[in-house]
Amino acid sequence: MTNGIHHTTGITGDAQANVDFYADLLGLRLVKRTVSHNDPTTLHLFYGDAAGTPGTLLSFFAWPDTAQGRRGSGQATEIGLTVPLESLGDWVQHFLSRGVNFSGPTRDGDTSRLTLEDPDGLPIVLVGVPDARAGQTWEGSTVPTAMQVRGIHHVVFWTEAPQETGAVLERHLGFRRVGEQGGLHTYRTAASLGHTVYLRDTSGFWPSAGGVGTLHHVAFRTANAESEQALLNAVRAEGLEVQGVREHGYFQSIYFREPGGSLLEVATDRPGFALDEDAAHLGERLVLPPELEAQRQDIEVALPRVALPGEARLPARDLDWVHRFQPGTSGLTLLLLHGTGGNETSLLALGRQLAPEANLLSVRGRSLEEGAPRFFRRFSATRYDQAHLVEEADALAQFVEDAAVLYDLDPGQVIALGYSNGANIALATLARHPSVFAGAVLLRPVMPFEAPPPTDLGGLPVLVLHGQRDPFLPLAEPVTPYLRRVHGDVQEERLEAGHELTDQDIAVTSGWLREQAQRLAVRS
Repeated sequence: MTNGIHHTTGITGDAQANVDFYADLLGLRLVKRTVSHNDPTTLHLFYGDAAGTPGTLLSFFAWPDTAQGRRGSGQATEIGLTVPLESLGDWVQHFLSRGVNFSGPTRDGDTSRLTLEDPDGLPIVLVGVPDARAGQTWEGSTVPTAMQVRGIHHVVFWTEAPQETGAVLERHLGFRRVGEQGGLHTYRTAASLGHTVYLRDTSGFWPSAGGVGTLHHVAFRTANAESEQALLNAVRAEGLEVQGVREHGYFQSIYFREPGGSLLEVATDRPGFALDEDAAHLGERLVLPPELEAQRQDIEVALPRVALPGEARLPARDLDWVHRFQPGTSGLTLLLLHGTGGNETSLLALGRQLAPEANLLSVRGRSLEEGAPRFFRRFSATRYDQAHLVEEADALAQFVEDAAVLYDLDPGQVIALGYSNGANIALATLARHPSVFAGAVLLRPVMPFEAPPPTDLGGLPVLVLHGQRDPFLPLAEPVTPYLRRVHGDVQEERLEAGHELTDQDIAVTSGWLREQAQRLAVRS
C-alpha cells in the first residue's frame, strides 16, 4: 500500500515561464533543479513546500520547443493544490493584480475552487479547504504565509477503464472509493495529506498524446524500499507492465501502467531533497548525480537557464529561429551551426570547450528531413535545393544581425562555426553576406552551390577541416579553391579522420580561434 500522492511530473516547453508561474505566481519553493536520470540534457525542476515534503511536490521536465501535447484517455490531466479556504479571496486579488486569467470561485461541497492554466496549458485548481493541513510554509515565498499552497489536493485521470483503474487504486495504492457522479469516480486516502484521485470515464474519447502542457506521470508515496518491493511484486503478479527499481538519489521508484494506460510511479519518502544540499539553499544550484559531476560544464551549458523571483535573468529574444544564447566574458561570439539531426544544444559543449570566454549563439535548422533538423532542403544526399539554400542563407544572415542588436553583441566579432550541414549553410551565408562574419570555421563542409556566387571576402579568415577518410571528401574538393578565388584567407587541413569530429579538430580549431580572438581584440 502507498500513503497518498508523492509528486506529479509534467512537461514544460519554457523552463523560465514555468519558474515564473510556480515559484513566483503560486509562491512554491523550487526545492531541486537537477537533470533527468534517463537524459542528462533534460532539466528537471521540483517545486514544493519549504522542505520539499512528499505530497507537496510538482516536478517538470523541460523540453524546449517540443510539440504541444493532447489531453485524452490514458493520462492524468489536472492537478489540484490545497490552500486555506479563507485565503481564496486573497488569491482572487493576487491573480487580478497580475492580470492572470482564471475561473471561479466555485463551490464543491465544503471547498471552493479557482481554476487556471499554467503557461503550457496544464490545468491547475486551487482548492480552498477548511482547516487545511499545513505543509511547511516558507518565509521566502512570494505570497504571504496565510495564502501559501499546502500541498497536492487531487489529480484527475482520464480512463476508458474506470473500474479497472479504480481497482488498482484500492488494492495497491491505499485509496478507497467514496462515490461517483456524472462519470467522475472519486477515491480518497486518509493517509498523508488526505489526497483525492478522480477518475473521469472517457470511454470512446481520443487517446492522449504526450507533449508540452501534459502530465507525464503521477507518483504515489511508500514508506521504504521494502514496502515498494512488496508492491512491485503484487502489481507484477497481476500481469501489469512493471519497470524495475530505479534509484533517483532523493528517492527510489518503480513505474507501471495501470489498466487505463496512465503511467504511475511509486516512490519512497526518503532520503529526501536535503540529501546533497543545505536545507536553507534548496534549489539554488544545479545538482547532478555523482556519476555526471565530471560532465558538469558540458551539461550546464546545454541546459535552459532559469532565474528565481528577484534574480537577474539571461536575455531571451523572440527571433525567427529556435536558438540558445549563452553569454561569455569576451567580445567574441561563436555562431554554432549543427549537422543533420542536431539541434540548438548539439554544439554548445564543443563551443564552450573551443572558446571558453566567447558568447555562444547556437541555432536550430528550420528544415526537417524525416523529423531531423537541417538548414536547407535537399533532393538527394548530394543534390541540394538551390533556391531554398539561398533563402535560408539570407535569413540566417538577417538573424545574426538581429541577434547582435538584441543581445548587444559586437557585430564585428561574430565567427560562424558549422559542422557538416551546418558548415554548408555557413559557407552559403558567408558567400552571400561576407560582412556578417569576422571569420568562419567549416568542419567537414562540401560545396553546397551548383554555381558558386561571385563575392569578395576581402581577406576574411576561414578554417576548413576535412577528414581524409570522409566519404564526402570528393564533394568537398571545390570548397577551398572557391574560397581562395574570392579572396578568403583560408587555412585548410586534412585530418586523419572520417566525417566525425576528433580531438585533432578540437586542437586545431581552438588554436585558430585563439589567434582570431587576439586579432579581433586588437582591432576593436
